[in-house]
Amino acid sequence: MRSWLALSTAALLLSGCALADFGGGEATVKPPALDPDLVQRGALLFADPRLSGDASRSCASCHPGGGEDHRVYVAGESVAPGTAAGRRTLSLRGLWQTAPYLWDGSAPTLPDALERMLAVEMRGGKLTGRDREALLAYLLSVPPFDRGRIQADGAPVEPATLSARRGFGVFAKAECTECHPAPAYTRGALFDVGTGGSFATPSLRGVSTAGPWGHDGRFADLESAVRAIAAAREVELTADEMSQLLAYLKLL
Repeated sequence: MRSWLALSTAALLLSGCALADFGGGEATVKPPALDPDLVQRGALLFADPRLSGDASRSCASCHPGGGEDHRVYVAGESVAPGTAAGRRTLSLRGLWQTAPYLWDGSAPTLPDALERMLAVEMRGGKLTGRDREALLAYLLSVPPFDRGRIQADGAPVEPATLSARRGFGVFAKAECTECHPAPAYTRGALFDVGTGGSFATPSLRGVSTAGPWGHDGRFADLESAVRAIAAAREVELTADEMSQLLAYLKLL
């Protein structure tokens, strides 16, 4: 049986990428070069419920458009936000920038994450050979969320409100960049932000529409999540700074 590392290497060579590009740490800026025929084939597989063990769901069921369904799951079953052991669906957008994968960072490569998804969320689904390569190619093709409102260094694109421009400064002052550096707004490491353990750092791209927030969806609104994380990290923000930071996050 081929190892997952071998599958990972094959998939990345197929896309014309170096293995180091997907090893975590600082996100790579350059997107992978992919075979368009494989990407198209993978897109069809992504929407095919026959990939799941009981043909009840497709990848797109929880990740419409490559994004997220705003739900929380335990062992592949939907539960209420805030449920113990619950994990909120993560977006698949910009996966080539966001290794390692899963909330606990236990999947160092995309093929590792895919195997876990097939086994648990897809209820024992199977995918081999060229079909597996095609789905991996499609997953790597999904672009990062981009409103077109920020530059590569994170600075707002003009015209921007004064509040959002000041929020960019607050983002740096509050040391948000330690865990969420531009342009991917994530880092390949686990962090404890006071929610009961260390978890992978999700990208802040599209964060204002990504609720519920937190690894288990415990926060009903973005401001509550930001306030909780700031308190856990002992970062003090004035009311104006909080408003400005939220205005900036809405640009991402």
